[in-house]
Amino acid sequence: MQGWSVVSGTVTYRERTELPGTALCHFELLDLSQRDPRKARIGEETIWPAGIKLPVTFRISYDPSRIDPLHIYVVRARITDGEKTLFVSATMSNVLTKGASSTAEVVVVPVSIRY
Repeated sequence: MQGWSVVSGTVTYRERTELPGTALCHFELLDLSQRDPRKARIGEETIWPAGIKLPVTFRISYDPSRIDPLHIYVVRARITDGEKTLFVSATMSNVLTKGASSTAEVVVVPVSIRY
């Protein structure tokens, strides 16, 4: 993609368990300053990590003309298996503005479902 930039990094978790072979890692670059959630997603990537041990490396392409230096941008990650969410970002990883770099080290934690 000519004229596009990239946010990159890794995702990992602390659990001593393997991901199912059908698991997918989803990454989003979000503008937290947007009031309209439909405009908040600046870029995304999905990776099928079958056979790959974490950490998994990701690269999210985005249009640099959509970046406002006054806004706050984060990378959010989740790991799913079909319709089930297994892991989500423990915290949002700031990138691009306010002194943050274009790389993110994302830690995900298990989703606990309470009934």
